[in-house]
Amino acid sequence: MTEHTAHAGALFHAAPPPDPELVADGFVLAIFLLFGVIFAVAPLVANYLLAPRSRNPHIGATYECGIPAFGQATSSRFGVFYYLYALIFIVFEVDVLYLFPIARIYRQGVGLAGFLEMLVFVVILFMAIVYAWKKGVLQWEREALSLR
Repeated sequence: MTEHTAHAGALFHAAPPPDPELVADGFVLAIFLLFGVIFAVAPLVANYLLAPRSRNPHIGATYECGIPAFGQATSSRFGVFYYLYALIFIVFEVDVLYLFPIARIYRQGVGLAGFLEMLVFVVILFMAIVYAWKKGVLQWEREALSLR
């Protein structure tokens, strides 16, 4: 056997069999991806198949609390500060929810590291409140609500 044929034979060795655990993990990942795509696409397909097709003249009308709109309801302007105030409230309400798990396990001994992590989180929240306060978002005066 020549050196050339021995080298060529070394290139075509059979690959080792795949690890069964790795194959099983890949199969589980593929199933999760498939179900993720199904759960993302199914509502879109259901909407396309089940939604009514008729165009009602009232479909683009302003609707508030079951009362038909009257006057110039679509041309009224609202100050953005009310919405900023509401968004800040929602953000801080959700952030406070992150403190509950730590408060629940605090007696089990999270130690100094857990305390410092919680302290950094609260300081960042406090800095965000101070920033919003300095920007005037939390002012509820008439001048702050103007759109100028």
